[in-house]
Amino acid sequence: MTTVSNETSALFNDLGLNRQETLENGKKETLGQSDFLALLTTQLANQDPFDPLDNKEFIAQMAQFSSLSGMEELNKNFNTLATSLTGSQALQASALVGRSVMVPTSMGYLPEGGEIEGRLSLQQATQNIWAEVKDQSGQVVRRFEIGSYSSGDLDFAWDGLSDSGEAMPEGPYSINVYGQVGGTTEQLGTVIKAQVNSVNLAGSNGQVVLNLTGLGSVNLGDIDEIGL
Repeated sequence: MTTVSNETSALFNDLGLNRQETLENGKKETLGQSDFLALLTTQLANQDPFDPLDNKEFIAQMAQFSSLSGMEELNKNFNTLATSLTGSQALQASALVGRSVMVPTSMGYLPEGGEIEGRLSLQQATQNIWAEVKDQSGQVVRRFEIGSYSSGDLDFAWDGLSDSGEAMPEGPYSINVYGQVGGTTEQLGTVIKAQVNSVNLAGSNGQVVLNLTGLGSVNLGDIDEIGL
């Protein structure tokens, strides 16, 4: 796009384009493709015959016009491509409904009579790994030992029982895992298995969002792994 300068104010009036009115209406002070071509044509029609437009200057303006036209067409093509890709991504993501995914979080949803599964990615040997499970009120309902392991992925699960052996009700629970790394106790990052309930497009950029059973929403790009 080419910014309108003060020198083109007269041409605006000749073409029926009131520059002041455009500004008062809150529109951008820019020229579109058709306006650019109209200005160039008017410039050629009203040039001084004793001092015609220099060929180099004319070629430069035509090149600028060509660049403007190409950029507008390129923007349209990119917008069309982005819409197509988003639609295709949403269609593929819809196949995830009913399947499980691994999400980087400490929150899991306990189904009735089921368990919550998770995974640790240990960067180095970690000693005395243990987990603490809390309900929605923040009350600790279970602590259990996982053990000591070298670096690598480590799967774990909470069987849904409290410290007293009572089956806990269905619902969301947090599972924070800790371990000793180099003699210091640290909280370890976890990914938790969740069930995909539905898929939709959300946000101004049309991101594909997965709605997880009992846990809210997560962007498709944030998923760590897709299961069965």
